[in-house]
Amino acid sequence: MEKKDWFEQRSQIEKEVLYKSELEHYSEKMVLNTENRIIFINAKYAAEFGKRPEELEGVLFDEFMAEAKDKVPPILEISDFASPYIPYAERLQNDGRPRVFLRAPLISEDNVVLGHMIYDGRDWLQRYRSLFLKLNEMEDEYQYLNQNQNREANAQFVGSSPVITQLKHEILQIAQINATLLIEGETGTGKEVVANHVYQASKRHGKPFVKLNCAAVPYELMESELFGYEEGAFTGARKGGKKGLFEQANGGTILLDEINSLNLSAQAKLLRVLQEHVVTKVGGGKQIPIDVRVIAISNRPLQEMVEEGTFREDLYYRLNVLHIQVPPLRKRLEDIPELVHLFVEKCNKEMDKHVDTIDPKIYVLLKKQNWPGNVRQLQNWIERSMATVWKKTLSLANFYWVDTNPAGNAVGFPLTQKLTASGKQNLSQIMSKLEQEIITNTLSDCGGNKTQAAQILGISRQMLHRKLKEFQE
Repeated sequence: MEKKDWFEQRSQIEKEVLYKSELEHYSEKMVLNTENRIIFINAKYAAEFGKRPEELEGVLFDEFMAEAKDKVPPILEISDFASPYIPYAERLQNDGRPRVFLRAPLISEDNVVLGHMIYDGRDWLQRYRSLFLKLNEMEDEYQYLNQNQNREANAQFVGSSPVITQLKHEILQIAQINATLLIEGETGTGKEVVANHVYQASKRHGKPFVKLNCAAVPYELMESELFGYEEGAFTGARKGGKKGLFEQANGGTILLDEINSLNLSAQAKLLRVLQEHVVTKVGGGKQIPIDVRVIAISNRPLQEMVEEGTFREDLYYRLNVLHIQVPPLRKRLEDIPELVHLFVEKCNKEMDKHVDTIDPKIYVLLKKQNWPGNVRQLQNWIERSMATVWKKTLSLANFYWVDTNPAGNAVGFPLTQKLTASGKQNLSQIMSKLEQEIITNTLSDCGGNKTQAAQILGISRQMLHRKLKEFQE
């Protein structure tokens, strides 16, 4: 043997001796090679089996486990973080035999598994015991909150009328089908509540559920909001770019509320996503595959918009694979008592009220209304009434309401004043002032809800925004 080789071999032997002597002082019990054979075992631990380390070296680990099954505690993979350790952490003792061993891979610099090391789990579990117990508490809290959220969502969806019973049946059926869903209905009928129930009952429950109100996003920002953008795509773009809502919802569900507000350009881009199941960020060329269920909500019949030329026919058919029509409140008047009770209880909690009795005359009054604002309008009336009641009974005398029947005054104030032109105000000025008064009062009666006010006024939400801006100038 050459002198150089002798020195290298001697150096390697010294390293192994040094390494093994170091292992004797740590909690490592044994080291396994890639064949799952014991290549090192702590002398103290080997003595527990009446063996010397050299007697066990080379033995298959499975054979060792079978022979010493009564003396070896459970062995957990260290990659299985948190949950498997929790029961052991809860029963952990500071002395005595280890309750659990941990098995960790030995990985080389080039990411090759060289074997495994078996640890005494006591020190490790003791160190992270508080963390595991906290994780356990958080998991319990998550389950509790998730159950409460489902319970609250179910509570919001009240009613036992025939149309609502049928709607609940449709939701359960449609939720199980992984296809695009279009939900239509008048403003304030509870379309988003229906969408939430579809998601909760679907196989994608627990995965991302991303929501967007299309009417709230300016046209020029819609594409970057939905599909994201690359760094430098436009002035003010975030460093590193941004994920779009479709990418954020990947694997889950995206809810596009008021989809009837999308302009034709955004409609074309959305159609491409639905057809090809890919998105391309603004300023980028890479196609990103996505797996997203789309739920679209419209407060206008999209079929009518297709006929008007304001909504793409091909997109309409892509969205309308599954369809739910949410009934207006006037077609489910028998549900009003349940809804009133729900909103009164909600106000009791939020406003610290103690109303436990409702005047039956209120139900008679409410069932005579036409309900252009539907359930949202009813909720607004209850909230306004509850804000001023201090007794335990909500009576007709202190109940806020506005006659919304066709024969009544839908805008909530009397139009009895005689209006004539004068030298101080011409016809245009009078009409402008009257328009402002009607819009302002209607918006007030709707509790500030612009969508509901626009529906009652018979104008678009965007038109209402422009009018309100003009009034401020």
